[in-house]
Amino acid sequence: MKLETRPQTTSATASESWDGQERFEDHPGIDLWKVIGDRRAIRYFLPYRPVERWKIEMMFQAGHRSSRAINGSFIKTVAVERDSLDPETLEALKTPTNTADLEMAPLYLFTYADRLAPLGGPVRLKDLYDRGAFAPALGWSHEFIDKVVDQTILTPLAKTEADAIWISSVEAAQAIAHMLLAATALGLGTCCKSFVADAIKERLKVPDHCVPIWMILVGYPAENPQAGGQRPRPPLEDDYFWGNFETPFEPTSSVTEELKRRRLLQPTAPYPWRDAEIRHIARAFGLPEE
Repeated sequence: MKLETRPQTTSATASESWDGQERFEDHPGIDLWKVIGDRRAIRYFLPYRPVERWKIEMMFQAGHRSSRAINGSFIKTVAVERDSLDPETLEALKTPTNTADLEMAPLYLFTYADRLAPLGGPVRLKDLYDRGAFAPALGWSHEFIDKVVDQTILTPLAKTEADAIWISSVEAAQAIAHMLLAATALGLGTCCKSFVADAIKERLKVPDHCVPIWMILVGYPAENPQAGGQRPRPPLEDDYFWGNFETPFEPTSSVTEELKRRRLLQPTAPYPWRDAEIRHIARAFGLPEE
């Protein structure tokens, strides 16, 4: 299994001086359809290879550009290098489903939903109105924002903790999805994991109004990035409908074939060699094969 590829270059001098670090030009961007199709939950990482800071910045910028209600900052994320944590903290973070992969990933992104994000919504909405995002033609005005949006929606929402956590988590999840896709486009592997939030809360100085979501493991895959194939999904018509829940949205063969061509739809796991790959990785890392 080939774990690293030396970037191609037309300059002999550049080739001879390559320091093993990836650069902007190594990732000029790939098709969105293929990025969505390529994304996997990666569970085996190269523990010795750190993630470049500029890639994390690109992931953060991608998350920062996700859709967000009232233009609020619902997501809060802290990047932490694995080796900056002491062994006791690493062990305390583990859950029954978060074990060896946590020890392999060189970087963690601790994500939180800020349930106070709806506060200040009217100010941000007025700013968007002034920038042309809303218009009187659709009933918007500064007065509408104050008397309708704020008084009947945002203020009651902020007063109900369950509702505030719900909307904050939904909006934060959109940013997380953007970050996962950006990581895939940059040749990184990611996996969203549960974690023992209290084990890291004091270390990260997490405010009480921030609710833990996922600990995202980030690193270079030690497994093939295809991770054995695309995960199976139920039929599209089980989850998507037209008009009402009694009318399934039926996929068409023409669109299905086009999405296969664009690599959004890919062969479903397991690939024939997946079992051998997992056993090989287990032996390499001293992990149980059964």
